Amino acid sequence: MKNSSKRVDKGIYQRGLHSFQVKMMVNSLKLDKTFDTIQEARIFRDAHRMSQALDIHESALIESRIKKQSIKGVTVGDMLDKYLLEITPLKKGASAEEFRIGKAKRMSIARKPLHGVTPDDVLAYLDEIGGSENNKRKYASIISHLYRVAIRQWRMPVSNPVTGQIDLPSNGKPRERRLKKSEYTALLKCLRGEARAFVIVAIETAMRRSEIFGLKWEHINKHAGTGLLKDTKNGETRTTIFSDVALEALESLGLKTEGEVWSITESQLRRQWEEARADIGADDLHFHDLRHEGTSRLFEKGLNVFEVQSITGHKTLSELRKYTHLTPSTVRAKLNKKP
Repeated sequence: MKNSSKRVDKGIYQRGLHSFQVKMMVNSLKLDKTFDTIQEARIFRDAHRMSQALDIHESALIESRIKKQSIKGVTVGDMLDKYLLEITPLKKGASAEEFRIGKAKRMSIARKPLHGVTPDDVLAYLDEIGGSENNKRKYASIISHLYRVAIRQWRMPVSNPVTGQIDLPSNGKPRERRLKKSEYTALLKCLRGEARAFVIVAIETAMRRSEIFGLKWEHINKHAGTGLLKDTKNGETRTTIFSDVALEALESLGLKTEGEVWSITESQLRRQWEEARADIGADDLHFHDLRHEGTSRLFEKGLNVFEVQSITGHKTLSELRKYTHLTPSTVRAKLNKKP
């Protein structure tokens, strides 16, 4: 059965509680468009009425003003919600971005109208975010991309207050944090269950957190000691190699023939990680530092560049170099090793 409609204004028909259809003729062409509110329908109708009575330049000016009026009540927070729903799920680092958007929505900028945000507002937002320059840069990028999507995909009459308007914070110095003496043992004592196994696998394989979360039992070959990674950062499939220690950690979860390896969520892992980090007094230790630690340990075990690269998945030697921080004592021991 077709939905019945009733005329509620000139050229506007209501087809449901939140469905208002504009029907009109513009330049001898039939125009038919549906909106969620009668206010939006009226703005659309009136814009096209005026466009017929004005020349092309006046018409464009009036249409721009009407569009701005229609989004006057739309805040940055509203559009971050839309972005989180439509754009974030398409990204590799979706979970990390979800976390950052959640924080951005708690800042003052989220309550500002989308069309009224200035470069000074963005700078104030970055000050409110705090943290390192690299951290601020990531939050600036979210706002910049939000406006880029709003302009290009959602056709909203706004200007980007970030791109070309402010100097973005620097990427900062590459991190060189490695686990200090006894920190690893202390961490494992504080962690439990899947979180403990996760950290062991992270250090033994130098895999990215997203890659570890993407592991599936059917892609793990226990006898060969390998794991097939289908969802990597660069989009390419690769095979990683598990040490005996890493395999033991996976076996502690209870081996299965198929399905997701982990039942722990990213938020649960983050909570346990932060608690353990605080308990051992290592607040400056980031989870991603474990990839640096794992890569460095592979070299310290005597593997060559190409062997390490096959495990870590680094595409270039320069990238691999950023993640390698050999301890002077290890290098010195090799220098003094007798042939």
